[in-house]
Amino acid sequence: MRRSQFPNAAENERVEEIGEGLAQYTGTVAAAASHAEAVASTLEQLTAAEQHETFLQQAYITGVAYGILLDDASADWRRRVRSDSDLGQMLMTALDVRPAANALKASARYGGTELRAAEQARAERRRAVVRELQNRFVDGPVLLVPSGGGATFNAVGATPIPGAGTVYFSMYRTKGEWGTLEATKGVLISDDGRRRLPGPVRIEGANITGDGWTVTVAPGWTVRRGPRSDDYQIIRDPR
Repeated sequence: MRRSQFPNAAENERVEEIGEGLAQYTGTVAAAASHAEAVASTLEQLTAAEQHETFLQQAYITGVAYGILLDDASADWRRRVRSDSDLGQMLMTALDVRPAANALKASARYGGTELRAAEQARAERRRAVVRELQNRFVDGPVLLVPSGGGATFNAVGATPIPGAGTVYFSMYRTKGEWGTLEATKGVLISDDGRRRLPGPVRIEGANITGDGWTVTVAPGWTVRRGPRSDDYQIIRDPR
């Protein structure tokens, strides 16, 4: 029912569960001394995942859960899985499971009413967070940092801003031909790969700083006023 309401959801989740979920499953099983220990580890991962603020990278955990269930339901599944497989569909086939005709009615067996109320309250809190991030990273003054270069960061807790990009809150480091960036309080990555850092912006030579972030501009690049009066941007030095 959920997948029917979101275009491409099934394919996006399938790809992530095969690419990342199977890797997490392999690590879980390889590190466990027994199947029971692998099951216990999977339950711990699922419990922790429920505390995440977003569904980003949840395919790591669902991939583990499907794999552990398939170990019991279909002993040879690992020989048959392919890059275009759907782990959930493989499990449904192995157990001869069919979707419930009425998903809302079926959800009542799993605390569906309480979950819906909790999720609605959470959604309202999340809307308030997104509004605050919109003010900081989109509507307010920002520094625009070019795309390109490698980066290290953790996507857990990342928050999308519709139409603008995604804010990553963990330690974020990146280096490109334009210079280096280190952020500890959030950076917005736009759909085109450019980074946005919240102002006010302080400029001291090649060093640019703001609340929770530092940028060092490489030779051959410079800082100029951005497309809006209070914005700044890093561009190639035209001289």
